[in-house]
Amino acid sequence: MDTGVSAFRYGDLEVSAGERGQTSLPVGELAGGYTLRLPLHVVHGARPGPTLLVVGVVHGEEIFAVDAIRTALSRVNPSELNGTLMAVPVANPLALATQTRNTPVDMLDLNRQFPGDATGWVSQRLAAALSGLVELSDVLLHIDGGSLDRVIHYVFVKAATGAAAEPTERLSRAFGLRLLYRGPQSTGSLTSYAAERGVPSVLAEIGGSALYGDPVYLERATTGVLNVMRSMEMIPGPVAAPVDQVVLTRRTLVRVPAGGLFHPAVGLEALGSELPAATLLGTVLDPYRLENVAEIRTPYERSVLLQMRLQPSAVQPGDYAYIIGDLASAEAA
Repeated sequence: MDTGVSAFRYGDLEVSAGERGQTSLPVGELAGGYTLRLPLHVVHGARPGPTLLVVGVVHGEEIFAVDAIRTALSRVNPSELNGTLMAVPVANPLALATQTRNTPVDMLDLNRQFPGDATGWVSQRLAAALSGLVELSDVLLHIDGGSLDRVIHYVFVKAATGAAAEPTERLSRAFGLRLLYRGPQSTGSLTSYAAERGVPSVLAEIGGSALYGDPVYLERATTGVLNVMRSMEMIPGPVAAPVDQVVLTRRTLVRVPAGGLFHPAVGLEALGSELPAATLLGTVLDPYRLENVAEIRTPYERSVLLQMRLQPSAVQPGDYAYIIGDLASAEAA
């Protein structure tokens, strides 16, 4: 049936209205004799509408986004879709293969390389390929996440100006998590490049560690993607956002102060919960002297954990430990 909607075309991919398609975008030839490629999945609606780009695994250890994107895509019916959904479930295949934050061949953080350079370092070439998709998009949804030893659960409301400000705020809230933090862009990040292009962005920080095996958190992430699409009027249905959202304006990133063996002092129940100042979160043991060499405690009178370490593990000084928000900084409802 002719819907009057033109086919989606990008690179060697062509997807008719009301259909699905996928391809891989060439990034460059590597020394191992193969071409580095980025996966691109497209659901092209039967009716006209906006284009949403969903991206995951910008950092190789943050794999929770893959399942969230897969599940969300499976619930979108192209015959009922207004517009186009583009998804890159793995933005950094090399870092995924080694489960590292940075790209192993050049040791660069992909999320500081945008808009990239198609003739530059491998990370810059990956960024350039992703930037081309941003330029096709009306909205960007970046699903960041925790790692094998860290969990995270909040939405980072990125600063935006002009016409992008209102949809950035609305769509960030629509994702549906209770805790949000409002803060500035990081230079060279995927969302900062989108902001420079006037593309509203949602940065959902969700997943990691024990959350991989908990269907509640996968459902929250999947619902978040669909909520953004509902708010954009791409799919039918009401936005299922919580009514008690809290927007924080102050937070701190706490790093591991000394190397050794980390032992958590609080469990998953502390994630997103209010904790008083000086609550013990974890300790670092020197495994050679068998002495505790560091403690990590909450800094605010009304602290709330946005990110936390859950597992005993070997740590280096400077490793990520906690992101802690100050509930006293919350905007008035």
